[in-house]
Amino acid sequence: MTKYYKVAEHVFGVSGEAEVFALMTNYEAFAVGHQDASETVFVLTVESGDAPEYSEELRQSEEGQDIVCGKTADGRPVFEYRWWNETAGWLVSAADYHEGRLILTGQHTKMAIDNALMVLYALATASEDTVLFHAAVVSHEGKGYMFLGPSGTGKSTHARLWLQYIAGTELVNDDNPVVRLTDGVFSVCGSPWSGKTPCYRNVSYPLGGIVLLSQAPYNKIERLGGLQAYAALVQSISGKRWDERIADGLHQTENALATKVPVWHLACLPDEAAAKLCFGAIAQKSEELSHRSHGSHGFSSRATNDKLIIEEAVRLVSEGVCVTLPVDGQSMLPFIIGGKESVILQKPEQPTVGDVVLAWVNGCRYVVHRIIRIEGEAVTLMGDGNLAGTEQCTLGDIKAIVTHLVDAKGKRHAIDTSWRRWAARLWWQLRPMRRYLLYAYRLVKSE
Repeated sequence: MTKYYKVAEHVFGVSGEAEVFALMTNYEAFAVGHQDASETVFVLTVESGDAPEYSEELRQSEEGQDIVCGKTADGRPVFEYRWWNETAGWLVSAADYHEGRLILTGQHTKMAIDNALMVLYALATASEDTVLFHAAVVSHEGKGYMFLGPSGTGKSTHARLWLQYIAGTELVNDDNPVVRLTDGVFSVCGSPWSGKTPCYRNVSYPLGGIVLLSQAPYNKIERLGGLQAYAALVQSISGKRWDERIADGLHQTENALATKVPVWHLACLPDEAAAKLCFGAIAQKSEELSHRSHGSHGFSSRATNDKLIIEEAVRLVSEGVCVTLPVDGQSMLPFIIGGKESVILQKPEQPTVGDVVLAWVNGCRYVVHRIIRIEGEAVTLMGDGNLAGTEQCTLGDIKAIVTHLVDAKGKRHAIDTSWRRWAARLWWQLRPMRRYLLYAYRLVKSE
């Protein structure tokens, strides 16, 4: 028998015995009625048989799975699927990938069927403005958001954090969504392939943003552009790139994606603050983000939305969420090393002289500096690494207090200890000598 399925508006067929379809319950949401063969992107026949003879071209290994790619003597592509050194089957396809035969061994049959269909789908649609991603996807208010990264980065974890802390979020797919360009608009679609978290939804959303994740002892997000955005996409898209026709189709779609859809990099912890920081940045309208570029003393200014990010961090702190953010610059040496260390921010209660705080100063910028004077509502701040110059604000302008320092190895150090308070007071008394002490400090650290 033959059954047909539609994924991202592409129809494909599967021919096999009833036992095959009994293993394909994850495809039921995508099932359609009988189709004209000319309207299908491919048809896969599933059967038992002898191993084909082929020469190996490439081998890919990940988490106990090996996929061996090769060709038969007459040039037909072959994919051998192995799990834990056991062969599950061989996919032998036509040169244009519009038809294929999956030969089963009886071992890991379900996984062989799913992988054969994913491979055929990715290759048969590569020239149709369609790509199969290795990503997790959520939807929010009518748009889809994708999280990319190598296995173990935390894509599924970050998606779950959105589900937990961002009201109105739904999971679209946990591992293998499809992205397609139609009439100039990219959509992200659910698929029958969803990794370790079963989520087989036949839904489609306009793609609102793509986030490349990496693990870090802090939370920081920045917008990528040009080659950076393109490179972030390529590593997460399935395809046979040594086949020129496939590679050309993928490149065309990847280039359009990098141009039309906002791409971000989120270095993060697996926590509530990371999800809310990410949401606050990428869920803004693309038009607003592309026209707003702000620098901010104390934080990285590489992203065009730094001020928006800090304001989102301030909002989270005001709600009682602890936020970890990296610090740039050298204005807090020797107590905070910009570019290497991060600070943990908490809602301020009653700031006192000696506290390190995040404040909106002089009506124009944010700083992470130390309070050196409080006179009524007026507050004066100064960076520990500054030789002269202070900033002015009010108590209401103090948005957060720094409670901990996070070093380059991810270890937390409490800021408000008797030793650090004593060291800060001594450093204040040594202001006339700071220039020479900082020079010596930099010499020692550079060695």
